[in-house]
Amino acid sequence: MLLWVIAGTDQPFALSSAPRRHGCPGVTMRRLVWLLFLPGFLCQCDPPVKVPESLIAWTGACLSIPCRYQSCVGTPIRTNKVIISSLAWYLNPVYDSEKKDYSGTILYKHNAAISPASTDRVRFLGDLERNCSLQLSDLRASETGSYGLRLIISNPKRKQEEKKSMTRISVNVTASPPAPQIQAPGELRESIPAQAVCSIAYYCPDYPITLTWVGLGHGTPEPATRMESGRTQSSLTFTPTWQDHGTSLTCRLSTPAGTLSSESSVVLDVKYAPQGVQVKATPGETIREGDRLVLMCVTKGSNPPVSTYNWYKDSQWLHQEQEQRLEFEAKGDEHSGSYHCQATNEIDMVPSPALRIDVQYAPKDVHVELVTGSPIQEGTTVVLKCSCRAHPPVSNYTWYRNGQHIPEQTQQELRFDKIHPNQSGSYHCEPQNRVGMSESPAITIDVQYTISAQAQEPCGDCYQIQTPVIVGLVLGDLVFTLLLIAAVYHCTTRCGKPRDNSEDQKVYMNMPGRVN
Repeated sequence: MLLWVIAGTDQPFALSSAPRRHGCPGVTMRRLVWLLFLPGFLCQCDPPVKVPESLIAWTGACLSIPCRYQSCVGTPIRTNKVIISSLAWYLNPVYDSEKKDYSGTILYKHNAAISPASTDRVRFLGDLERNCSLQLSDLRASETGSYGLRLIISNPKRKQEEKKSMTRISVNVTASPPAPQIQAPGELRESIPAQAVCSIAYYCPDYPITLTWVGLGHGTPEPATRMESGRTQSSLTFTPTWQDHGTSLTCRLSTPAGTLSSESSVVLDVKYAPQGVQVKATPGETIREGDRLVLMCVTKGSNPPVSTYNWYKDSQWLHQEQEQRLEFEAKGDEHSGSYHCQATNEIDMVPSPALRIDVQYAPKDVHVELVTGSPIQEGTTVVLKCSCRAHPPVSNYTWYRNGQHIPEQTQQELRFDKIHPNQSGSYHCEPQNRVGMSESPAITIDVQYTISAQAQEPCGDCYQIQTPVIVGLVLGDLVFTLLLIAAVYHCTTRCGKPRDNSEDQKVYMNMPGRVN
């Protein structure tokens, strides 16, 4: 007969027709409290205790093996309690098939004496109801290996039904403390809080260790605590910044004496948007027309790397590049202006501050303008202006008349308050700034005047032969020439008539140019 204990009654309860699961029958009842004896009951208690799979310790330290009974062992209904009839801790237990039991170094056995060599160093910290922990101090290198807990569980009412189990824990005893393990998020994001955990599969209250975080200038570390699994761990909560990328975060293990024994590190991988974006110009922000200008969109860091660069001039988009370099030959006003770039990665896009590029050039489009208009009358005011485009502005003007430099004329305007006819001619200018000098085409100035005025007045510091004088001179020369021709003709005619010898000789001797 199957025995079921139901709250408030000792009556048997029939099995339901529910299918079996995992080799143990299912049941249906109004208030099921505990199942004591049923074929297959002990299969629900395998293993009957909860222990860590492995632990780490080192020589000279102590070993604490946390152990707790499963809920199926030690029922609170004491009248029907499952009893642990035998409990023993082994070092490197070996099953003996002939004896059908385990042999090995017995570290502790309930209600039994053990080797005196182990008595002083071994402490059973538990009981037979909830706790089954074991502690071993002053560890030796030979005590590395497999530790086993041997339990025999039975029911006092049905002694023929008992459960024997061997639960093993692997313990590695090293010569010195091993490095702790650090667990950090695989990907950190700037400004998003994160947590890193440093732990080691070791804990012993008689030999406490300290875990310390170094390498990060900020964050909130938590004191080392013992976990239920028998590990010692410390966590560090922090908010990563872009400067933390590539930082080595270290966890150090120190002994009770404060001596640094081991450490381990991880390199933080912080994802962040481009930082410190700015435009740099080569050869500089101020250049001359015709120079090769190279603009670089640089950052202080970007993770992941920048994928695209967008360029802008005077807030107008120019184009997009995968390279951070923008290069061109500077052309005066066309390329002067404010430039900025925008660096983009998977996290965000970040613009740079604007950089002013100043392209300087020598005067261009130089020409002379007649400001006062034409025609130009003698005695009127005349202003000539030298116009051009230049950057930086023109610092000096040089004026020329008929190719000759006009001294002391360095302004943009050449002014004649009362112009004279002798100031007519071809004029041009040469403006100059610190970049260079350019020459204008010539402009012709023709000063008009009246004859009467010219006959009475001298022309400044020079004298001109006026038109009436010239006509008079020409007519005089013509009259003189005609008289001379007439005289020669008359003389020739007279010399051709017959005369006596004396008169002929006299005449001959008085002729000019005669050579005797």
